[in-house]
Amino acid sequence: MVKSHKVHKLSGITAGVLLLLLSISGFFLDHKTWNFLYTTTFKQVPSHTLQAEKRLLTSYYRDKSHPNHIITGGYRGLFESFDGGRNFSTVTTLQVLSIVPWQNRLYLATSDGLYSYSNRQLYQLALSGEYLTALSVSNDTIVAVIEKHTLVVLERKDLKVLKRTRVKIPKTLLQEDISLSRFVRDLHYGRGLFDGDISLFINDYGALLLIYLGLSGYLIWFLIRQKRYPKFVRKLIKTHANAFAVAAVVPLFILAVTGLFLDHASALSRFMKSVSISHTLLPPVYSTLQNDIWSVDYDGKVYRIGNRYGVYKSDDLKKWSLESRGFAYKMMRRDGILYVSGMGSANRVFREKNFTVLPKTPHMFRDVVWQDGNVRYFSSAGHDLPIPRFDTITLYTLLLSIHDGSFFAPWWVWINDFGALLLLLLMVTGIIRWRKRSASIKGI
Repeated sequence: MVKSHKVHKLSGITAGVLLLLLSISGFFLDHKTWNFLYTTTFKQVPSHTLQAEKRLLTSYYRDKSHPNHIITGGYRGLFESFDGGRNFSTVTTLQVLSIVPWQNRLYLATSDGLYSYSNRQLYQLALSGEYLTALSVSNDTIVAVIEKHTLVVLERKDLKVLKRTRVKIPKTLLQEDISLSRFVRDLHYGRGLFDGDISLFINDYGALLLIYLGLSGYLIWFLIRQKRYPKFVRKLIKTHANAFAVAAVVPLFILAVTGLFLDHASALSRFMKSVSISHTLLPPVYSTLQNDIWSVDYDGKVYRIGNRYGVYKSDDLKKWSLESRGFAYKMMRRDGILYVSGMGSANRVFREKNFTVLPKTPHMFRDVVWQDGNVRYFSSAGHDLPIPRFDTITLYTLLLSIHDGSFFAPWWVWINDFGALLLLLLMVTGIIRWRKRSASIKGI
């Protein structure tokens, strides 16, 4: 019978480099708000990774009176074209999460607060230093969302803050079941256990421990083979196998299993969407969702926020009611019509006091554009609207392509699967070795 320490050693040597790549890239991807992920770029990369840069665009505007005037924004910044999109110039490298047109002026939700842009002039208006994730403008009022958790209401003219509040939806309105598809993604992306940043920190803990275990494991193996520094090796083994490493088993197990599902999300899509998880079985975050404001809208009378359960409305920011079910990824109001982009749910439109499904529209579209008198939907894939052409990729895109395997080849997901399975084996054999070592110490 093969001993556990041999299985552990062989598994670690085989999968160590791959697990280091996955853990390092996963750690940074969990913190996608960090500016250097988008200001650090690389030129000599596989050509197919350049196409992935369009996923970083979040917003699109086309001037009705001057169709050749196009402005688009995203995590790489704000870009402008005056020739119909043949050439774009960079306005700013600030992250631009939303563009809202209002009376010949564009309002921008950025990584450094609220800005406006008109006549080639960029102005910082309010909320300096705050990371704004959603924005709505109506008459004399601006409503902004800070990092998916805080609503700020401002007067549009003098930019005075009228209200700053957290959305507290009653638990009785948060009793929705969710699909396995949604649950797997929430867990893997660090938002599926507890509210706030706790879920993300749990993921970080697992990733950082895996990085340390991988590096220390290789160093132990190398020094033992070289028969050098025995005292240091013994100390290193103690730090490699301890209670902190054992505690990382929980997040690492979650990441490994959910990663296996996500590697084959397309093939398993029908199954994952068909399986429904009862709310009674869901972790605590699904009963609060205070850090889950993905989108916002204000029509002058009614406030609306979108989260993973749907669209909720309120007249006073205190009493909320569920208005439309289904993940409301983005909300955009154009000419009095509210468009809702779904994530794993139907796209919808709100007009004449009713929500109706938008058929044959791109999944998770990012913006609504008027072109040739028709409504167009801007999405990160499957659109023919002119966008900036990048000859470099950001560090974020590089890490994402490494993490999902697309940097190497389409079949690389199977290599990632192999790494995930070996990680599960490493955890089992690691715990066995840790228990044996603990028992031997107690017996001394």
